[in-house]
Amino acid sequence: MIDKPKGKTECFIEASIKWLRSLADEYIEVFEAGMEPINTQRRAHPRIARAVSAAALICVCGIMIVGFATPKTVIVKIDDSRTVDTKVYETTCMRVDSFIENHDIDYVYGQDIISAQLYDGITDEMTISIVKAYDVTVKSDGKEITVRTLPATAGEILEQLEITLGEMDITEPEQDEKVRAGDVITVKRVTKDIVTEEVATDFEVKYQADKNLVIGETKVIQEGSQGLQKKIYEITLVNGEEAERTLIKSEIIREKKDKIISYGTKILSGVPAGLKYKEKYTHVRAVSYYFSGNPRGAYGLPCEYGTCAVDKKLIPLGSLLYIEGYGYAIANDVGSAIKGKTVDLYMERLVQCGIWGARWTTVYVIE
Repeated sequence: MIDKPKGKTECFIEASIKWLRSLADEYIEVFEAGMEPINTQRRAHPRIARAVSAAALICVCGIMIVGFATPKTVIVKIDDSRTVDTKVYETTCMRVDSFIENHDIDYVYGQDIISAQLYDGITDEMTISIVKAYDVTVKSDGKEITVRTLPATAGEILEQLEITLGEMDITEPEQDEKVRAGDVITVKRVTKDIVTEEVATDFEVKYQADKNLVIGETKVIQEGSQGLQKKIYEITLVNGEEAERTLIKSEIIREKKDKIISYGTKILSGVPAGLKYKEKYTHVRAVSYYFSGNPRGAYGLPCEYGTCAVDKKLIPLGSLLYIEGYGYAIANDVGSAIKGKTVDLYMERLVQCGIWGARWTTVYVIE
């Protein structure tokens, strides 16, 4: 980019040239007057000498003015910490200070760094580099400070502000990293502490088979109770807030006690005395099933122990049944493979399926 403003120097040169021209015209008149007859020439001789001297002085001044009036190329590089802006100027200024003033160069005395002295003379193809001061924000100890700085690292700026860092304190960006205009330096105060907590531990529910209990029966052998643990942590606090927790010691104060439930695996024989029923189906194929997720059957109840799947053309859904060897059950579900005298019996535990398997039995429809 070429910038050619008409500065103070050009105005001075133009005025000087006009003055020299008027002075030359005056002395030409004097010189011509000296060419009169001899009696007049004698009186004009001193004036002729002065005219010749003035003419020589005018020539020298003219040469100097022409020299000063010749534009010079100046390259200016301005570094604002994020970009370096380079511009080319054509100037007739004689010194750096007048060049900066006349061309509105972005330079702040006392803040920015310039590669030349302000009283240096301007030379052709001269390069002037300017490093700008810029603002950086510092956040520390609940305060926010804006500081104007020349290029520096985060650590150097904190040192200028007399902000002392502890051994574990951290900064973002890191202390040895250069910061640029508009950056934010955040100081994080890091401390360590020891915390002791008592934590309850939940008991588990465990099942065990009991061949003396009939399938479908359960019995609580042992009630469960929570345990209690003491845990010691080392915690890391950043600006007073917990950022990390490390377990350094664990101690059991009270052991947990699991709940133990027995379930029956004994297959029933016969039917309850005085059983009243509406329908009786003999030689029915009964197949055992177990679902861990307790899905719901077509009748709407969970498919669990005490429910079964039937052919609803033979046994209506919702019917209360008594199945020899199994016990009471509700007709809760259907299946594509269940046709005629077939039922699927849902078990409480998977192991019960292995005991029951698939067998022939008698089904009584109670209601």
